[in-house]
Amino acid sequence: MKLLKVRSLQSKILILFIFLLLIVQLVSFFSTYQASQKLERTQLNNRITNATNVFKTQINNRRYYLSAFAETAAKDYGLKSVLEEDNKSFLIALNNHRKRINSNLAMAFDMNGIVFAQLVTYKTSDGKEKVKIGAGQGQLFDQQNDFIDEENSQLVKLNGQLYQLSLAAIKSGDRTIGWIGFGYLIDTELAQELATLTDVNIAFAIESDTGYLITANSAEERYPIDSNLFSAIIKKTEKHYIYQQHSLGSVGSNKLIALLFKSKIDVLKTVGVQWENLVLLIILTLVLSIISALAIAKSITRPITQLVSQVKAITHGDYDGNVAVEGSEELYQLSNEFNHMTKAIVSREETISFQAFHDPLSKLPNRNALINELNKRKASNLDFLVIQTCFIGAADITDTLGYKVSDDVVLQVSNRMLKSQLPITCFHLGNENFVLLVANQAVSPLIEQLLAELNIQCQFESISLHLQFVIGVAVSTLHNGHNVDELLQKSNVALQYAKKNKKSFQIYEPQFDINALERLFLTNSLKQAIEQNELVLFYQPKMTLETMTISHVEALVRWQHPDKGLIPPDSFISIAEKTGQMGALTRWVTTAAINQYVKWRNQGVDINIAINISAENILDKSYPDFVIALKQQHQLSDNAITLEVTEDAVVADPEKATEILSYLSEQGFKLSIDDYGTGYSSLAQLKQLPVQELKIDRSFVQNLSTDESDKIIVHSTLELAHNLGLSVVAEGIEDEPTLLWLKSLGCELAQGFFISKPLPVDTLNLWMENTSYNINRIEA
Repeated sequence: MKLLKVRSLQSKILILFIFLLLIVQLVSFFSTYQASQKLERTQLNNRITNATNVFKTQINNRRYYLSAFAETAAKDYGLKSVLEEDNKSFLIALNNHRKRINSNLAMAFDMNGIVFAQLVTYKTSDGKEKVKIGAGQGQLFDQQNDFIDEENSQLVKLNGQLYQLSLAAIKSGDRTIGWIGFGYLIDTELAQELATLTDVNIAFAIESDTGYLITANSAEERYPIDSNLFSAIIKKTEKHYIYQQHSLGSVGSNKLIALLFKSKIDVLKTVGVQWENLVLLIILTLVLSIISALAIAKSITRPITQLVSQVKAITHGDYDGNVAVEGSEELYQLSNEFNHMTKAIVSREETISFQAFHDPLSKLPNRNALINELNKRKASNLDFLVIQTCFIGAADITDTLGYKVSDDVVLQVSNRMLKSQLPITCFHLGNENFVLLVANQAVSPLIEQLLAELNIQCQFESISLHLQFVIGVAVSTLHNGHNVDELLQKSNVALQYAKKNKKSFQIYEPQFDINALERLFLTNSLKQAIEQNELVLFYQPKMTLETMTISHVEALVRWQHPDKGLIPPDSFISIAEKTGQMGALTRWVTTAAINQYVKWRNQGVDINIAINISAENILDKSYPDFVIALKQQHQLSDNAITLEVTEDAVVADPEKATEILSYLSEQGFKLSIDDYGTGYSSLAQLKQLPVQELKIDRSFVQNLSTDESDKIIVHSTLELAHNLGLSVVAEGIEDEPTLLWLKSLGCELAQGFFISKPLPVDTLNLWMENTSYNINRIEA
């Protein structure tokens, strides 16, 4: 019985020990399982997140590259120079641009939307890429209005192919004459290329009323993608894949969606725990001995605990730990792969973080880093200066010498800033724009020293470039109530003011914003003012000196704003020129002036009206047709309307100006060169122009009674004009001696405050009834 009890006790001990061993193994097994699950979730989430970030970066780079290149190509003088030549020359030039970025589509269309050049690529049977003229050449590009209003590249479907397309305006001066665009195919090849970069499968699909139409995909043969699978993933009912969708925009009325997906089995095949080996290991520990089982159990639980601990650390963003597992090859391999994965994640995050906060060219901190630094300084109540600077003529350097030289200049400037002896912190906002932060101090000595360091001379082969900088400064303590974006904006306002006024630097002042807001208000309101007839015409009389008769008037536009009252033309004419509204403004003035001429004619008053037309009008064939149609509609006699053109409008494009002016002259309009003497027209140009009149600028006339040099200039101008068969108008007459002196020299017409200031039509009618001057009237 005792022996039996001993054996029974041994059995109990053995059973108890085995039971404890099983408990240990089960705990180890459970810990391994939990760690594996966490590791799998981390791996799956990191894989799809990193793939999505890489995908978005690539797509955005393509979009930016297309947009930037389209803008560059649109400004290319060589391309525009062959625009009006034969179509073949333009196609060759267009193809040369296309090859620079290896785009799949290059096209250009005119302002009517007619595609006059279209090149598309295709693959031959042996896989070589060729280019051909697209089927859309000569056709209407009916999607133009959807594209030309957008700044970013868009999506378009042409001839069954889907393209990422970016357009840019081709301009002649300030006038848009057409559009040019470049595009890349969105196809299976793109999907495969992006799949290689992201290490996940990619599919592009167009959403329709019936589901999803797969347009391209990179799925492997064992994981085919179809509409049903795509829909299941979009609806999040598919459990065997990791996936992420990204909207790329619209194709017509349908959305284009990119789907990034990967089989969970593929992602996790190198991560999962080798369960068969683990079970075998448990069985072997039981067979060998209790002691061996305990040792093996400890050797298993220790690395598992390390893995769990590391997974938790990674979950909280700590990547510094390293797992070292000894004991079994499988666990050693698992820990190795785990460590490699952690290092890869750290490397990618460091790269992404650096790119997010540094300029890719200069490697200086970028705008994101600047905003962070400004927030820190504001939060710490530091007193500092925001110095925004750029070098002048950056665009000219790029256009003349190319991007490589332009980039080299930026790098030299960046290096010079880094080597500055001043205690500045440098940031690069892209291109020629930099921002410097420095503790608040006396601005003038600081800027003087800074310009001395920055105004450098760059040498490129045989070309020497002397860079000149302009600077805008904002003081943080003067704008404590503003956020950092507003502080940065104020330094930019000061910079623009310095540029405009040709100053080396400017400290921000509050009135700059007031002027900018006033100008912005007028810019936003001008179109409405033209459409709602808020404009009015004032008329300044002109006297025929030979008979001392009022025979002409000049129409001068004013803006009768409902809130701000009467706004002079100097405040809004430049806005109209810069915003493309000069055509509409001149058409309004022309229509109103001709209507007034008809009213006076019906009242028996025969007064010629002079209308000012701009460079934009003189270079636009549609305006001459417009004013000719009005002349014919109202049956105006020849020379009833005088069109005054400034010298600058003629100098801008003498050949085109001569052509248009000849066309107007043939249709019975009197033509006058306005502000003569202030422009740059030569005698040879003046001789060739089909004009009948010169108008001497007021700056030469208003001081004639006291300035002998002005008398010499005016006298010689009169002789020149008369020798060329031209009549002369002198404006700016302020006194009677000037009027009589001009009459004695044979000047035909006089205009100025001595005769009358510009008057609204009702006041002018009263003036004509009561003036002592004769009024030119129609004989009964």
